[in-house]
Amino acid sequence: MKNWWIKFGCFLTGYNYDIMKSSSEASKKSVKKYTAALLIVMILWSLIGFLFTREYIKLDFIGASIAAIVMAVIIIQVERQIILGAKNGFAMTFRIVIGLVMAVLGSVIIDQIIFKDDIEKKKLFTVENEVNKILPQRTDEINSQIKILDSVLSNKELERGLLISEITNKPTIKIPSSTKTFIPKQIESTRIVNGEQIIFLKDTTVIEKSYATTSIQNPKTDFLPKLDLHIDNVRNSKNELSQQLIDVRKGLRAELLNKKGFLDELEVMFAIILSSWVSGGIWILWFIFFLAIELFVLVSKYGDTENDYDKVIQHQKDVRIRALDALISD
Repeated sequence: MKNWWIKFGCFLTGYNYDIMKSSSEASKKSVKKYTAALLIVMILWSLIGFLFTREYIKLDFIGASIAAIVMAVIIIQVERQIILGAKNGFAMTFRIVIGLVMAVLGSVIIDQIIFKDDIEKKKLFTVENEVNKILPQRTDEINSQIKILDSVLSNKELERGLLISEITNKPTIKIPSSTKTFIPKQIESTRIVNGEQIIFLKDTTVIEKSYATTSIQNPKTDFLPKLDLHIDNVRNSKNELSQQLIDVRKGLRAELLNKKGFLDELEVMFAIILSSWVSGGIWILWFIFFLAIELFVLVSKYGDTENDYDKVIQHQKDVRIRALDALISD
C-alpha cells in the first residue's frame, strides 16, 4: 500500500493525512521521525505495563496484554500533546517533569525485573527477620505445650532411672512361706473306773508347720514396660508439636515469600542499589536511558524548524479567524 507508513504515522501523531500527502518531503520526514520516536516509547512502556501487571497485580497473559495496550494508548495521548501543541516554555517544562517522573518509574520497574534474583536473595534475609518477629505470636501456645511435655518427660525419665537403679540393686526379693503338715496320732489317757485303772486311746491330728524363704523377681520390673510406653507417648507428642512448630515456620516463610509486594521489593532493590557502586551505576544508566527516551519526542519537536504542514495549519487557522471576525463585524 502506497504511503502506508505516512498514514500510520499520521494515525499515531494526530496529523491530518489529507494535508500531509500534499505536503513537502520535509513534513513527511518529520512525521516519520515522530512515528519512530513514538514507537520506541510505546514499545518500551507496553513492556513495562505488561511486566508490572503480571508480576505485581497478578494478571494473566491476556490481562497483562490488555494493560500493555492501555499503557501504549496513554503514552500516545501524552506525546500527542507535545507533537500537536505549539512550542512554548511551559509545555516544555511540564513535559520534562513528566519525563523525569516516568523515567524514575520505568527504571525502577525494569531494574526490579533485572535485579530479580538479587532481590530474591536479599529478600530471604528480610523474610527471616520478619518470620522471627511474627513467629512467636503464632507459636506461643505450641511452645507452652512443648515446655509442659518437656517437664513431664524429664520427670518420667528420672523416675525410670531410679526404677532401673532399684531393680539393678534388688533384682529379686525373698518372700517367707510356711507349710502345714497334718499327722494323725493317738493319745493315751488313764482313768480309774470302779477302782481299776483303764487306759483310753484318743485319735487326734497334730499339725506341724515348716517355714521356708522363696526368691522371686522384683515386682517393680513389671512397671518398667508401662513406664517406657508412657515415655514414648510423651516423646511422640512432643515430636508432633515440634513438627507443627517447623510447619508453622515454613508456612509463614512461604506466605511472606509468596506475597510479592511492589513497595517491599522496591525497598530491597534500593538497599541493593545503595550497597554497591556497580548496582548504583547500572540504575543511573537505566534512568538516563529512560529519561532520554521520554524526552525523545520533545527534543524532536523543539529541534525541528517550522515546515510547510505547520504553515498550512496556521494559514487555515488564520483564514478561519478572519472569516469569523468578518462575520462578527457584519
